[in-house]
Amino acid sequence: MSKLYYVDKVNKLLVAQRVLSKKSHLLVWGKLISFCLMLIAGWNGLDGFPNIWLSLSVICLLVYLFFVYADNRVDRKREHNQQMIQFYEDEIGYLGNEFSFQDGSEYIDIHSPYSYDLDIFGPGSLFQRLNRTTTVPGEKALAHRLINVNTRISKNDIDQDAINELMLSSDFREDYLSTPHFKSKVMGTSMYSNVNTMPDKNIKWLQIFPICSFLLILYLILSYILVGKISSITSATLTVLFVLQLFITIALSSKLKTAFCVSKSIIDFNKGYMPVIKKISAYNFKASELREIRDIAQEYLEDLKSIQRIESIYALRANPFLWLLLNGFLSIDVMEVLKFQRWKVRRLASLPTLLESIGKIEALASFAQFNFNHADYCIAKPQENMLINMKNGKHPFLGNSGVGNDFSISKGSISIITGANMSGKSTFLRTIALNLILAKNGCRVPADKFYFNPNSQIFTSMRTRDDIKGGISYFQSEIIRLDKAIDVALNTPNVILFLDEVLKGTNSIDKLEGTKKLLSFFVENGITTVLATHDIDVTSLKLSGVKRNYCFEITAENPPSYPYKLTNGVCQNKNATFLINCILQKQHK
Repeated sequence: MSKLYYVDKVNKLLVAQRVLSKKSHLLVWGKLISFCLMLIAGWNGLDGFPNIWLSLSVICLLVYLFFVYADNRVDRKREHNQQMIQFYEDEIGYLGNEFSFQDGSEYIDIHSPYSYDLDIFGPGSLFQRLNRTTTVPGEKALAHRLINVNTRISKNDIDQDAINELMLSSDFREDYLSTPHFKSKVMGTSMYSNVNTMPDKNIKWLQIFPICSFLLILYLILSYILVGKISSITSATLTVLFVLQLFITIALSSKLKTAFCVSKSIIDFNKGYMPVIKKISAYNFKASELREIRDIAQEYLEDLKSIQRIESIYALRANPFLWLLLNGFLSIDVMEVLKFQRWKVRRLASLPTLLESIGKIEALASFAQFNFNHADYCIAKPQENMLINMKNGKHPFLGNSGVGNDFSISKGSISIITGANMSGKSTFLRTIALNLILAKNGCRVPADKFYFNPNSQIFTSMRTRDDIKGGISYFQSEIIRLDKAIDVALNTPNVILFLDEVLKGTNSIDKLEGTKKLLSFFVENGITTVLATHDIDVTSLKLSGVKRNYCFEITAENPPSYPYKLTNGVCQNKNATFLINCILQKQHK
């Protein structure tokens, strides 16, 4: 998607913001004038013609309330517009390679089958480029999908219909993704255990007191209206009930305080998700996966409204006078705790399902936003006869500015890629693997065509690091990684090993012999491998008909140029020797 689309959206919203700002200014004056007129009319009503002046005062009050309501609506619209502006500006930054999104650094795992080697997490990572989530469950769901592509082994696992619908539903997607990020963590076991300590059955019988109080008050009012006097016995009974309910509330204050703290934390937690739940509930989805999520949100939303009313009662308790009246006549503290308990029984157990659904739709919306931004990328298509078949494929981080290459991988094949330093071997390995990850998540791929087997899986050995604290050297770390790669390949069908310069921590002769033995083992066991190496002699190994040689060449210029085009055959140029000669010649001038 062109930046012009987002720039145009921002400009239109800025115009709308200026109009709303003027309207808000007028409404403020309207509130001030109507309030002053209300006071003047009320004051004049004290002297003469009270009916007329009081009527005018009431009219002014109604006008004032209308202005308050209208101003609140304008403020909400301005806030929403500002959120949309921020969303569009973030997308403009994204298209300019300036990323303001969470980068998922907390999900970095050096032992992952591929995420550490392929820059799935961290600054400038694939996660940061895709991430448009607005909640913690959304972040977790997106991270889970990126690091678990090996568990999705059929095209039914890709959710392509849902992603396509979200991509085409720009109004919903943009409105949803503009929601401010809610950073509250997912409820832990401690909160659930605290909920179970809340008073429940032991105080249910106390509900009889506010019912009696209500009936007595009603009896007093009717007696006064019909007979013209109030029964002293009824008044005394009501007084006793008032004192008794206050006493019970005070006696239970410690338990009720715990209950209020727990319920308030859960209410606040649910309130944070209210904006996204409302947006999901209100949209008419067509894809079955999205309809299921909407149904879960709609069912939960009804009960969220009930606990919002509980929160309103909590606010009234802050006033000591109201607290006295409400607890003396209605045992309001006890009643609200019991009301929350009823909500807990109905809905608290379903909260994890709701959060999982929110996470899923946010992950899918992130993929849809990526597809929308890159409508010129190709739609990856599943196929069974090959693991990967890529035409003019480019690295996702480079996009259209990158150099495209053709490549295919069949089951059991050994592809050896040679090339000089900095010629693009490692980047090309990441190009293939990252594009496969995008394809298996339903994303478009920077290529003319991209076919993939949904059952294909990824394991990499590209970055090696030592572990001083663990007593593991650089070379030992690589051996451990290769051992893991072999174990995975022997026990996992359709896995592709992406290996970058294996056995780097030993001498050239030992490295060459070890690499040849490794490749021979891969051929014997039908292990699909893509190997990038500097060792040209590796290509001379006789490996029946499954081996294919590719290379990246450089041009011997000063400075050398790197075309990054993959060709058949073995690399002929050595840029290290050439670059050293260039440096030495420069020093002698």
